[in-house]
Amino acid sequence: MKKEELINYTVRENEDGMSIKNFLTHKELSRHYLIKLRNNDKVTVNGKIYKFWNPVSCGDLITINPYLDDVSNVSPVKMDLDILYEDADYIALNKDFNTVTHPTPGHMDNTIANGVLYHLQCSGYKSLHPINRLDKTTSGVIIFAKHPIAQHALTLNRPYKEYIALVEGIVEKDHELINLPIAKIDAPSIRRIVTQNGKESRTEYFVLSRSDKYSLLRITLHTGRTHQIRVHLSHIGHPLVGDFLYGEENAPRLFLHSNIMIFKHFRTNKEVRVIAPQPPIFNSYLKA
Repeated sequence: MKKEELINYTVRENEDGMSIKNFLTHKELSRHYLIKLRNNDKVTVNGKIYKFWNPVSCGDLITINPYLDDVSNVSPVKMDLDILYEDADYIALNKDFNTVTHPTPGHMDNTIANGVLYHLQCSGYKSLHPINRLDKTTSGVIIFAKHPIAQHALTLNRPYKEYIALVEGIVEKDHELINLPIAKIDAPSIRRIVTQNGKESRTEYFVLSRSDKYSLLRITLHTGRTHQIRVHLSHIGHPLVGDFLYGEENAPRLFLHSNIMIFKHFRTNKEVRVIAPQPPIFNSYLKA
């Protein structure tokens, strides 16, 4: 285990006398995760292993090996991956259009998760932990954590995300914040609609360019509802090009791409910016 992969905490004065278990619980580590750390001797105090009921003292160094030894329920599959960023805690990739993110009953072996797990296991890691999800038809930045502490950090401090979208028609406003609630239609449909009975949903867009038929938008999400971008833009009369569910125009793909994700790294407190270049087809289709 490399030194930089371990996670260290120094006991502060107000934490003096806590048991190891309570100390780690106050770091918001789950009970399930703590049991695995304890059972696998992955926590030391000043370099030594103690029972979790032992008290800690001000100035003690608590060191955690955060990586789980559990074998993931995802099958590793060798794949070509477009890796945008990787460190001891995270791996970010550029997901291609028409690629499934996580295994589902109809797609068990050729998903991004399968390929990422193979890549991680070649480096000695045994499990992966998802941060964000993208629909099969959406391309762009997708991130996995290598252990639960890294995953939990981005649950507390969610990444900032931007998307690029090509939509039908000429969007007249240069900028708009769409604040309309969204709800799911009754099963078996997977469609969502704007309705007063839905959950709060806010999508902000900025027009980047226009042609006589399409508009290219930069989009930020202030909430994270399923199909949120697709539903909101369709509702205002500008569905995504290639959106078979909410639009009408046939196209080579769904023109939605997650191009930027920014997060604050829990180890360094510094900003990490991950960029997936806009696919060339967006501009070529806009100009065509």
